[in-house]
Amino acid sequence: MAVRHILATQLVMAFLLAACAGPSGPTAEEIAAAQAKVEANSAAARASAEQDGRVIVGVAGPMSGEFKTYGAEMQRGAEMAVADINAAGGVLGRTLVLEVADDGCGIKEADRAATELVEKGVVFVDGHFCSGSSIRGSKIYSKADILQITPSSTNSLLTDTAKQDKVTTLLRVVGRDDKQGEFAADWLAANYAGKPIAIVSDNSLYGKGIAARLLARLKEKGIRPVIDGEFIQGQTSYSSLVEALKKTQPGALYVAAYHDDIGRIAWAMRVAKLDTEIVGPDVLNNPEFWSFSQTKGNGVRFTDFAPAIERPEAAELVDRLRVQGVEPSNYTLNAYAAVQVFAAAAEATKGTDAKAIADYLRRNSVKTILGELTWDEKGDLTKVDYIWYVWQDGLAVRQ
Repeated sequence: MAVRHILATQLVMAFLLAACAGPSGPTAEEIAAAQAKVEANSAAARASAEQDGRVIVGVAGPMSGEFKTYGAEMQRGAEMAVADINAAGGVLGRTLVLEVADDGCGIKEADRAATELVEKGVVFVDGHFCSGSSIRGSKIYSKADILQITPSSTNSLLTDTAKQDKVTTLLRVVGRDDKQGEFAADWLAANYAGKPIAIVSDNSLYGKGIAARLLARLKEKGIRPVIDGEFIQGQTSYSSLVEALKKTQPGALYVAAYHDDIGRIAWAMRVAKLDTEIVGPDVLNNPEFWSFSQTKGNGVRFTDFAPAIERPEAAELVDRLRVQGVEPSNYTLNAYAAVQVFAAAAEATKGTDAKAIADYLRRNSVKTILGELTWDEKGDLTKVDYIWYVWQDGLAVRQ
């Protein structure tokens, strides 16, 4: 889904600084005072929680606004995990308490939500949803010794930026976008061996990231595409691409772009009587694709994460949710798993220190409803299950 790839193009000043900004911006004294207030409130909240036998954790996401459905799904998963863990004895002999913060999938809002959770004394955050919000939150949480595990942010820059900024307290329980490129490359190499392959991407970070991994994997296999190009998003005509495809006659065209452009490309190709197989990424799991293709999207193939509800480890939780009349989404189950990961690592390290927990997780596996998870040095999952779907008569059908 396209929302998973939202990444802000501008980064703004954190809320705790902006809150006291005057016409010419905050003074050094105002900045120091704001930081000191947040730190004091956080320390007091943590001390109070420890004295009362509580461990405060948070979930942050779009609880309002355009993407509030996803925020509600995350909150449901986090709440159920907290309830289940408490029923089994809690963490470190203490009771988990969940705080909820609304970031609206925005940047200023993410700063505000993260600062709010810091002041409430959380030691772990399940979130955020959008990648731009997760990046903003990570900068605040890392300075406050708070572990962050996102259940949904897939943009590759999230963990790449964290590594560059030496943020070690961020991980995710969902795959990163560009890994799809490797998965698709292996499929293309096996199914189009000895046949020409074309690769094009748009100018987005999402598209370029996937295409780069795909091309690198094909190069490892000794495969050189007959077309390796890039286009600007939102074009109204793809005649140049169609002409290039007519000349090279590839068996398959991989388009690393968003669903609207892929839909228009599919329409242009089918009108031109080109039967080249069209392959793309998970963003094609969007009903709007069919409209953009003007019903000419039959046969378009794409990758997506395997549904978490199919994991045998998740069966009991899935049944409980369905009894409640809720069809579990990946976001709900991933949010549940993120709390499981924190709880297991806190028990293993005998504390809630974020850096110690993150270090432990990079060296050890954790059993969750998503299976046994392991992470690399960036905090990315070492193994992600992708599957294929094909568009047929307006429906994305699993292959």
